[in-house]
Amino acid sequence: MSTQDSTSPTVIQAPKPLPAQFVTAKHPDEETTATQAAPQQLERVPYPVATTPTVPQEVIVAPKKMALAPSANKNYKQKRTFKVIIVGDAGVGKTCLSFRFCCGKFPEHTEATIGVDFRERSCVIENELLKVQLWDTAGQERYRQSIVAHYYRNVNATVFVYDVTNRESFQSLNAWIRECEKHGLTSDSNSPRILIGNKCDLENGQEKVSMDEAQIFADQNNMALFETSAKSQSEADHVESIFLTLLHKLQQSKPMHVQTVDERQKSEQDRLILKASEAAKLEEEGFCC
Repeated sequence: MSTQDSTSPTVIQAPKPLPAQFVTAKHPDEETTATQAAPQQLERVPYPVATTPTVPQEVIVAPKKMALAPSANKNYKQKRTFKVIIVGDAGVGKTCLSFRFCCGKFPEHTEATIGVDFRERSCVIENELLKVQLWDTAGQERYRQSIVAHYYRNVNATVFVYDVTNRESFQSLNAWIRECEKHGLTSDSNSPRILIGNKCDLENGQEKVSMDEAQIFADQNNMALFETSAKSQSEADHVESIFLTLLHKLQQSKPMHVQTVDERQKSEQDRLILKASEAAKLEEEGFCC
């Protein structure tokens, strides 16, 4: 019997399962079952809480009480007002000095004074209410002529200011003194005069006006000399004491009599007569060699 006519059945064996190390994928049903069997533990995330940013509180500094400040509910035995003019070249610090004394601080922004600037401050000395009016003049030459003559009237005191680092401002003091004397504010009048050298805090290479030179000039013109700085905080009390010293002198003085033009001319004539008599006396006595 040939091989083609054989009827014996062919036996096909089932495939053997592969070893575990060769199995790389799983059926989707198996994955779903595994996931359901062992659910993952999720961590609880706290809900973010809105926080208000901390704003630093502004520290409010109480304003410094001015020395000898008057009280609103007190009666004073006398009330007087004094007019003080401040003269000098432009840029020497006249406005800053008056601002430091009247407002207790250095001005943040300063501009050249045009015409006249005015500030005042009230102080109490020996139960007297004294009001100081500080008149600041324009220092530039082109504005000097605009200062009318009545600006110099009824003046109780004069403050001359120069810059210690600017010799030209010191040399201009003679012109300012002549201007004041032209309006009756002489060294022998009833109104006191003081000299202030400002900007002594500046340390630069410019030629400074020495203290000795300024003192000689002040003595020759019958003035008290002070050196200070309107800008330096360490000199604030010094500026205060300068003007308060002047105020004390005004408070102790008698009320000033404002001379008329006739009285001023008569006073000048008497002075010339006195000088003529002194010259005649010297001629009679002769000179000794």
